[in-house]
Amino acid sequence: MMIKFKLLIMVISIFFLSMQPSWASDEKTISLKLLIDEALSNNQEIRASKERWEAAKTVIPQAKSLEDPLLSVMFDKIPDSSVNPGASMERVYSITQEFPYPGKLGLMGKMAEKEAQMIYEEYKGKERDVIRDIKAAYYDLFMIYKSIEVNLETKEILHHLSKIAEAKYATGLVSQWDVLKAQIELSQLANEIIILKQEEESAKARINRLLNRPVESPLGEPAPINGQKNIPPLELMRELALHERPELKGMERFIEKEETGLNLAKKGYYPDFMIRLAQREEDGSAAGWIAEFGVRIPLWFRTRQDYAVKKSVSRLESARNEYQGMRNMVSFEIKDALVKIRSAKSLVDLHKSTHMPQSEQALSGARIAYETGRVDFFALMESWKTVKSYKLDYYKSLATFEQVWADLERAVGKELP
Repeated sequence: MMIKFKLLIMVISIFFLSMQPSWASDEKTISLKLLIDEALSNNQEIRASKERWEAAKTVIPQAKSLEDPLLSVMFDKIPDSSVNPGASMERVYSITQEFPYPGKLGLMGKMAEKEAQMIYEEYKGKERDVIRDIKAAYYDLFMIYKSIEVNLETKEILHHLSKIAEAKYATGLVSQWDVLKAQIELSQLANEIIILKQEEESAKARINRLLNRPVESPLGEPAPINGQKNIPPLELMRELALHERPELKGMERFIEKEETGLNLAKKGYYPDFMIRLAQREEDGSAAGWIAEFGVRIPLWFRTRQDYAVKKSVSRLESARNEYQGMRNMVSFEIKDALVKIRSAKSLVDLHKSTHMPQSEQALSGARIAYETGRVDFFALMESWKTVKSYKLDYYKSLATFEQVWADLERAVGKELP
């Protein structure tokens, strides 16, 4: 009996000292940068946003242009035997062109330019959205891969522990509960791995959708991350956002557009002009020229121009308030992201420097105690589950750190080192 017990101790010791996982992946590592580049080129939402910008640019020369001239032909003295028999029919050929008051066309063109600039910032904002979404999905996939890795490691360990428990049970050193507990845990781990594999496929499909690929396209394994970034100061990020955040830049263009609209509304008090040039023809011969000059007088300015100006003033004030509200929202987003970044980094450091080393040390002690019969199988397995839990928490904190860093970049509107 003593010889069998010593052999079991040797088996356990050799297992814990030399165990290497047999499930190492041979998948190619996928580059986050390449995924982002592909998304910026192929993502349908980005393409649609860019086309809206291209369309808006075509409005600028149209807004600066005069209205099309009006060409007309008038027939006069049409022969009628009952009224004017023998009369010669006259024709009048005319062309009419309207001219807005000087400065109006320039202001309309400027408004179109500001509109195009607003849509351009929407396009750049959509790019930042997709980059943030790619990073979030990428680090979700990283977390899933690491969860599978940890669970497979635990499964392999428990499989060996189950064999040891069966051997000890066969020699009468432990009860059948050790064997049953190991088998139950193995079944639970198998179920967790199945769920994680489903989540892996879902995360890959999410990335492929953002890349405008078929959702079943193969993807490799995310690259390792360490969460080692210098956390920037709040005020620096707020200042950077004022110059980089597309939504803020778009709101600035919107204010400029409304300021131009107010100036255009004030131009409404000034008249527009019309010039008409016509030639009279009688009996097939030119019979003289007609020149006409007209002015559109803003006579009803109290019910038209006054209200147009009031409307423009209100729109301008609304735009300024929206801009201030946007600044406040961006400031909050930056503050919120920095708080989450510090929290995630603290957890990464805590798990790496304290929790994982301590749990592994406790596991080592439990292993020795199990070898000498001072603790049971349940205590040993609980120690392994603690190690597993802290490893999962560590990788989750790493993924969370990178995801909230991506949120900070989205809030600022720029990639951060």
